[in-house]
Amino acid sequence: MFKTVFTIIILTAILFAGCGKEDSPEIALNDLKIALAERNSDKLAARIDLNEFFSKTYDAATVELAKNYDVYKEKYPDDPYFQHNAEFITNYNAEHKDLHLEFLRGVAESYFAKIPEPSMPKENSTAYVANEFEKIRQATNATVKEIVVNENSATIFLEIAGDSSTRGKFIGQMTFKLAFRKENEHWLLDKIENIDELTPILVDKAEIIWVNF
Repeated sequence: MFKTVFTIIILTAILFAGCGKEDSPEIALNDLKIALAERNSDKLAARIDLNEFFSKTYDAATVELAKNYDVYKEKYPDDPYFQHNAEFITNYNAEHKDLHLEFLRGVAESYFAKIPEPSMPKENSTAYVANEFEKIRQATNATVKEIVVNENSATIFLEIAGDSSTRGKFIGQMTFKLAFRKENEHWLLDKIENIDELTPILVDKAEIIWVNF
């Protein structure tokens, strides 16, 4: 569970950290940023189907983890998750997908409900992760580098940079390619296009946490 769920949590936290009156993908991105800052689930839902986004990201990350399994197996010999084979990852993630997505939904609910951070993660794991999500969100900045707009689709190239805090340094720098789709003149975030580029970076970060905590 940890690697795939961690990847989705980190991706979601940092891509929404930053970013008039015809609607545009950039306006949609800014609306998402505001919705998370205000913890307004209705405003967020106007720009993204969060369950669909989690599912697409989960499936894409699973493909990338399996594709590069041999690399991770050699690089992280002490991690049981990477001591089988690519088929194991595919089957394991498929078998546990509903459970993992339920956990992510719990994190989202805790976040928007502003559940206080527990003193220990095991006391309320979804609330703990939700509060960590907010700390990561606050420790990152984002700059739109390029926007490519077609008739009913668009891609935003979003450069992410962590600040000087411990969490910011942990995040470092990444570039997201965000795919938007246009429905009834309204732009919605659809998916992250470059999961293949981001997954190896996030696996390395997940391993740091797994080893130390």
